[in-house]
Amino acid sequence: MSNTWMILLIGLIPVVIVIIIVLYLMKKIKYKGNLRLNKMIIAIYVGILITSVVVYEVLPKEPMLERLSLGELKQLQTENKSFEATLLKQEENKLSQKFLKDEWSHELSGNTLSLGYIGNDPYSTRVVVEWIDSTDQTIEGKEYRSHINVYGIEIEDRIPLHEVGWNGNQLVIHEPSEQQLTFEQFSNDLNLLPQKVETEEIRMVRGQTYIHLKVPKHIEIVDPLGLQIY
Repeated sequence: MSNTWMILLIGLIPVVIVIIIVLYLMKKIKYKGNLRLNKMIIAIYVGILITSVVVYEVLPKEPMLERLSLGELKQLQTENKSFEATLLKQEENKLSQKFLKDEWSHELSGNTLSLGYIGNDPYSTRVVVEWIDSTDQTIEGKEYRSHINVYGIEIEDRIPLHEVGWNGNQLVIHEPSEQQLTFEQFSNDLNLLPQKVETEEIRMVRGQTYIHLKVPKHIEIVDPLGLQIY
């Protein structure tokens, strides 16, 4: 049964209860002293209440989404900018671990590391290279993603991560497929999400994916798309 039908069913329960109470009062006036009828109506009423509680408990519940204030959104934007600045300074010990999504290592078979991207928006991912003193061929990598928020609704947990794979000596970043997010919300407020929004009123926190690579200094990087930032 779909959520819509379940919501409709639950919405009808109070109506049924009211009808039963009205019938009870009518029967009580017409059949005074009919103890059997009274017991039956009370039993039905209690049964419906118990059923309502059981149905409510077994229904799958989505986590409540609360919209952030403009001040909270500005705080997220500040954290995003601070994170990128710290990453570019290669101060790994100061990076917030809440942005860390994955880490791995890969051994090259040669002295060239190529960066590639599959998707429509290569600039949604930035690559930060930290050169290290090492004579081996091992590349160490970490994937981070900063805050993403649309009109005060946090959606970063609902968007898949970019995937990182290897094709020989080429590191390939795969953009996640396009996602369609839907939300159901009951509220007395009109225009929760404005239909037309002026530029200055747009409240978005545009997060990015960052790939932090530790690369031995003798390795050459080939980056035709300009994914690496400095």
